Amino acid sequence: MAHMAVYFILEENDADWRMKIGRSCDPQARGRALQTGNSRPLKLVGWINDGSDTVTEARLHAKYARANVKRADDVAAREWFYLEPADILSDLIDAGRFGFVAKNADAFEIVGYDRDAVPEYVGVWDWANLEIDECCPFCGCFCGMHFQEASWMYHCPNCDTLTDFEGGGIA
Repeated sequence: MAHMAVYFILEENDADWRMKIGRSCDPQARGRALQTGNSRPLKLVGWINDGSDTVTEARLHAKYARANVKRADDVAAREWFYLEPADILSDLIDAGRFGFVAKNADAFEIVGYDRDAVPEYVGVWDWANLEIDECCPFCGCFCGMHFQEASWMYHCPNCDTLTDFEGGGIA
């Protein structure tokens, strides 16, 4: 059996927030598949890839049982919870190097310049304000970026990206 990750997919809706907690070998592809036939926008928020997907999913379902959508007519609804991204952020952080947050953009995409001509970059995550020592802006891993004095650059132990944050990353 293929190794699976436990994913968090948000259904965006003004009336309520719903988060699907499920398992997939490819969380991004699963999000695209779920979008088919769903009129509300879906967004992959993050995933945990710790090698124990069945246990992790069951633990998270139990943790958030009170927030379950609970539609008796729909067996698939038991994986949907009334949760916001902020609710599951601690789960991703607690997973450490096995926790990942989905990026919404390229970390170095310039969206404009301030009045002093300093470039302004797009936010990597649109639902959380994360620091580079917490989370890698390249792969989304919660191992964080580590400063290396020998090179005077930052390094991600997960994706092996090396950067000075001036012009992108070197993998």
